Amino acid sequence: MVEETTNEEPVETPKEEETVVLKKSDYVKLNRKAIAYETNKNKPIDIKSLDVEDYIDISASLEGLDQKEKEFLAREHKQSGKPLAEIRKDEDFLLWQSAYRQKVEKERLTLKPSSTQTESEIPKTLQEKLQGASLEEKEKILTEAGYYKSPRPKSERVNIGVGMRY
Repeated sequence: MVEETTNEEPVETPKEEETVVLKKSDYVKLNRKAIAYETNKNKPIDIKSLDVEDYIDISASLEGLDQKEKEFLAREHKQSGKPLAEIRKDEDFLLWQSAYRQKVEKERLTLKPSSTQTESEIPKTLQEKLQGASLEEKEKILTEAGYYKSPRPKSERVNIGVGMRY
């Protein structure tokens, strides 16, 4: 149930749970905006294409920056609409960039813990120990490992290969 009255009196539109009260001038404004939206809805949006000079300016503005710095520039450009070259020369960007680069350098210089063993910590295998050792060293290494016993001469042994002829 809509009651029409003079220009400035409220127009009531009852609903199931709540009532919305609008002035007639507000209703007219909203109606005009809706009509303007409907008429402009199917019109193509004017998109400005980039020229070769624009691409050159963009690449020159981004030269020498890492990915995070490029993302910062893009975010600033979207927010302010300023050209990239101007943002890059801005004092705020220069301060942020110097702090960011100091942080990156500090992280690069700090030693990162490693769970891998160095070559000096890895114990050598028996094969590796024997590889470059002399005969006496090999005998000692094999004796320590339990793989070699030194022959003891026994007095009761007789050399049978030397003096006997048939």
